[in-house]
Amino acid sequence: MAGLALGTAGASPARPDSGIRGLVLYGPTCPVQRPGLTCERPYRAWITIKREPSGTVATRVRSHANGRFSARLVAGRYLLEPGNGKPYPRAQSRTVTVSRHRFSTVTIRFDSGIR
Repeated sequence: MAGLALGTAGASPARPDSGIRGLVLYGPTCPVQRPGLTCERPYRAWITIKREPSGTVATRVRSHANGRFSARLVAGRYLLEPGNGKPYPRAQSRTVTVSRHRFSTVTIRFDSGIR
């Protein structure tokens, strides 16, 4: 009778317990902002997340209708590249450092071009 071998060879790796959680906002949404009014709203957008400094794509995420997104990632530095319009809406790329066992938070703001 053959013995039972226990091991993890061929097993899928555990999901990381770290990563990025974020909020995507779009604005301004009104030409004149008045006290007590917010001229930003949640925004659905694609975000490409690349490992730094190699530039390899780690994942792509899309924010939900409420503007929230999350990505489980191993510890390291990442570049978040929002999917921009031509010419608007536009958002700046952001570098984020993910620490072990933690989620980093980030807010990405898309400029609507309204002035």
